[in-house]
Amino acid sequence: MRYLLFLITVFVLGGCGAKYYEKPQPALIVIKSDSLKYADMGFIYRGKNIVKVQIYSSGRPVFALSVGKRVCVDSKCMSEREFYRKYLKADYPPGTLARILSKRPIFGGEGLENESGRMVQRIYEEGRFDIIYTFDSASARFRDRLNRIFIKITEM
Repeated sequence: MRYLLFLITVFVLGGCGAKYYEKPQPALIVIKSDSLKYADMGFIYRGKNIVKVQIYSSGRPVFALSVGKRVCVDSKCMSEREFYRKYLKADYPPGTLARILSKRPIFGGEGLENESGRMVQRIYEEGRFDIIYTFDSASARFRDRLNRIFIKITEM
């Protein structure tokens, strides 16, 4: 019985497992929507199943966002769909934000073209979104004109 109680305690206090990230990548990070307005230097931590962004101002952390099974904004966690509705006022497929932060194609590669070494996606759906997303190995720029969302990452 003690052994079982010990295992439950370790599992609850220790979480489901450690999160392993690649080397933190310093970057200029801009996230703008009607609910979020951040533009400053920070770090992007990329792991196997999670991406974490921390933005700093005057050397102090002012914003933290982690995207994995759930999306956490400054330690308040919610489903990805709930995050999109609450903070971005948009309806995107699951994984969209993590793919933008990881500089990978979104929406299953729909409209993906190579323009002079940069990958570009133009995605339009009447009444839902009007997206232009460009990315390469060092930067990503996502703009949804219909929902007034702008995300830009420039790695240093």
